[in-house]
Amino acid sequence: MMGARSITRERAFILLSCAVAVPSIFVAASLWSQVAAYQNQVETLQSDLYVLESGNEVYRVRVDELEDRVAELQVEANRNSKIVDTWRTYRDRLEEAYVENARLKGLLLEREVDKENFTAPTVRSRKETYRIGETVAFIIESEVPLYGSYFSIWDPDGILVWEGDPLGNWVEVDGLWITPFYDQTAYLEPMILGEDMPLGEWSWSYRFSDIVYIKGAFTVIEPYEGILPGMG
Repeated sequence: MMGARSITRERAFILLSCAVAVPSIFVAASLWSQVAAYQNQVETLQSDLYVLESGNEVYRVRVDELEDRVAELQVEANRNSKIVDTWRTYRDRLEEAYVENARLKGLLLEREVDKENFTAPTVRSRKETYRIGETVAFIIESEVPLYGSYFSIWDPDGILVWEGDPLGNWVEVDGLWITPFYDQTAYLEPMILGEDMPLGEWSWSYRFSDIVYIKGAFTVIEPYEGILPGMG
């Protein structure tokens, strides 16, 4: 009986050990599976991190390139700014010289002209009616180039809006002297009817010393539909 009981106990121990070992194996396998899963996640994250770091490196290189280009453009902009300033300075000096030259030529002409036999030029506005946005200009035909003569323009309220530079560029056409539209400026700017300018009847005058004084008028109306000021 004792032997039988001992065998029974041994078998029971073995059976119990197996019963405990089998769940332990499953637990260990489950843990290893989780470890493998975590390992895969870590490897994936590391791979993603590498991609991000590579991308960031490319980005940093690109940023450095852009910063270098910005610096180059800034140097170029500064250089161009100096060129523009120089150009403006010479343009202003040229304009001053142009105006002074026309004025002096006008004074000489005033002394030389035979006032008693002088024939006044024909002067008229290039249009009787202008729209807002258009450029006012005049047609002049003279037997002699009237250097130093100039135009003045007043709005309907009698306010002087524009006084042109002394005319210094004259061209002979069929025996008469004319001045081109593009040279009828004030400080190099033509007389453009801005959108804030009033409608109605405007007046103008053309003067050469006390020898010539011609007056006229033109009408200003609304701009063309769909056309902004300065485009006409």
